[in-house]
Amino acid sequence: MLRRRHIADRLRQPRPWAALLSGVWLSTAFAPLNWAGAAWIAFVPLILALPGQSPRSGFRLGYLAGAAYWLTAIFWLRHTTWGGWLLLSLYCALYTGAFGLLVTMAARLFNLRRLGERITFILALPLIWAGLEFLRGILFTGFAWNPLGNTQYAHHVLIQLAAWTGVYGISAVIMLVNVAIALTLQRYMDSGFKSPVSARQPEWPITVAVLLAVMLLGNRALTPESFPTQPLRAAVIQPNVPQYEKWTEAFVDSIYERLDRLTRLAISSGEPDLVIWPETAVPDYVRESRRSYALVQTLTRMGAPLLMGTMDITWPDEGEPQHFNSAMLFDDRGRMLTTYDKQHLVMFGEYVPLQRFLPFLSAMTPIEGSFDPGKESTIFTLPQPEISFGVLICFEDTVARLSRTAVRGGAQLLINQTNDAWFEESAAAWQHMLHSLFRAVETRTPVIRSANTGVSCGIDAFGRIHDLLADDDGYTFIEGFRIVQSEIPTNRPLTFYTRYGDWFGWLATVAIAAIVAGWKRARFTSDLEASNLTS
Repeated sequence: MLRRRHIADRLRQPRPWAALLSGVWLSTAFAPLNWAGAAWIAFVPLILALPGQSPRSGFRLGYLAGAAYWLTAIFWLRHTTWGGWLLLSLYCALYTGAFGLLVTMAARLFNLRRLGERITFILALPLIWAGLEFLRGILFTGFAWNPLGNTQYAHHVLIQLAAWTGVYGISAVIMLVNVAIALTLQRYMDSGFKSPVSARQPEWPITVAVLLAVMLLGNRALTPESFPTQPLRAAVIQPNVPQYEKWTEAFVDSIYERLDRLTRLAISSGEPDLVIWPETAVPDYVRESRRSYALVQTLTRMGAPLLMGTMDITWPDEGEPQHFNSAMLFDDRGRMLTTYDKQHLVMFGEYVPLQRFLPFLSAMTPIEGSFDPGKESTIFTLPQPEISFGVLICFEDTVARLSRTAVRGGAQLLINQTNDAWFEESAAAWQHMLHSLFRAVETRTPVIRSANTGVSCGIDAFGRIHDLLADDDGYTFIEGFRIVQSEIPTNRPLTFYTRYGDWFGWLATVAIAAIVAGWKRARFTSDLEASNLTS
């Protein structure tokens, strides 16, 4: 009874509702609503709820906001696993909880009435958020889905910052605006809405200065360049095979028929330099299947090379056979030129962690077996026109390290092959595509996406979407093909981000460590003083 009364008392307080509002508000900034403006104010209720709270209470409020956000933002994951949707959402909410904890630590660590410490606090909060996003993308194999910066994909000037800081720099700018708004509202509420602006409230001068610098940088980046390019005409094939048909024997003939018909139409009507099939396009292992191999031989001899997604298998001298999620390039004579095996596998989607020791975990996934990870990045070379490209399979476009490695290795183009039919006709497809968009901006490298269903398109080196495969109403979950015409840079220098990687993410992580170390030192000093007083 006392426990229930305690919970009821907490629900009557405004702070939990403010945290919930932040989480739900944030989810509207992502697909399907894509209300980009919501991201600039979504955290204001949460930040206003944190002052005066203990770090433990700050964590609870942040966790509540994170749970509200993730449970709604990735609700599409229920199409594959209800348990995975719930557990992943609650796991990701830990990082928002850590944000609430660290903000309360910083609020107690810094005296906001002192100008220098207030400026440090203002700059620390965006770094805390960016650092937590970065850590979420690398810890436990990483889940870099939906960084805050992705919400601004349509603001082409703003997102050019990613070429220097990665997407996490954009996340920090958005959080800076949230902090400035929250501090301003807090000041006016504390004074009965009568407090004048003074030099000791520097949040807006700092915010305006940062925004102006970012806009100037973005405008300069979008200035037409004189780097040489060469055109590429790629035929993107989207067979639109529902996931329940993908591995069902009764639908095998239909899958082959779609690939055959769409590819013939694309080659005959568009004369492409390259045909691209999506991830695991054929329902078997192409090198083990006479039917799949014969189809590839027939279609490539129509005059266009083919990049196909397929499963692959190798038979080592010792041990069990290895299974890979692969991309293979065949030339216009049907010869296989290059193979890439996916390196970053999706947990519970392509492999089950600790399956040998914890076999019950297999019940949380729809897959029957696990793939093996590839060992290295691969650079493909298209014979005519001579263009080098790297392949990102499925969620590998969420791993910025892989795109950087490919571009540093000589890739002039990135190709993302994916199968988003797992999540049916949901917001997952658009949320997924935005990661490819930011890989393009970060590396100044065009991207072409070939999806089984969802979003197939081209993305230029500045993050602008073009040649989207859709019907007259803009609906993208369709069967069809699209000729994507891309301008491929042939001699563009590497971006700062491509050269130096996630320096901004690591800097933000150092800021988090500094806050924690400062908090522990302050607690130790306080405890020591209390001990001296009592002795």
